[in-house]
Amino acid sequence: MSDNKNALDFVDWNELKGKEARGVDKKVDLGEIQGIGRTYVVTKKGIASKEKFYIPKALAERYDGKRVWFNVTEGAKQEFGRENPPTDEEMAKYRTPDSRPDVNEKIVVVLENPVSEEVIVIREAKEFPVLDWERIIHKNVRSMDGEPVGNVVALYPDSFHVETQGSQMAYDIPKNEVDGFDGAEVRLKAPITDLERYIIKNK
Repeated sequence: MSDNKNALDFVDWNELKGKEARGVDKKVDLGEIQGIGRTYVVTKKGIASKEKFYIPKALAERYDGKRVWFNVTEGAKQEFGRENPPTDEEMAKYRTPDSRPDVNEKIVVVLENPVSEEVIVIREAKEFPVLDWERIIHKNVRSMDGEPVGNVVALYPDSFHVETQGSQMAYDIPKNEVDGFDGAEVRLKAPITDLERYIIKNK
């Protein structure tokens, strides 16, 4: 698996339908993702073409915001061309000790694509660690020291609104306080005691 030092987030496979699929170098065209199986994705090349591939999720390297990259060479891609879906047992052989345990559910988002001349820049000047802020709505927020802060209930241009259960307390937390988002929970850079400055309501 590739080094994930540039990883920003994770995205569910179901959100990648219609995205372009590529092999280890951008000349390896695997078509467009048409469907998502439990252990594989189904891709098809062209509208008229009947060339269809069933690619193991275990071979997924990253999603760069435009394309999904798989550890598949030009020579190897033909072994995934078939008409009928593979079994989970057939796909299991592509898993390695380096495969992520949750590879069948989500894929890492890495914006710098080292195998392409392109550098896709989605994070702009502020270097926020979340690609799609809409995905954090209704998610839990936890401080650096592991304390629950509340749930995200609204988004603003530079911050997001968090309320505790029962709306007893609310915060407007700057987006640059976010350390990461794993698809289920927002992690902050600051401990719970440092968040007092962001309190806006205390019933």
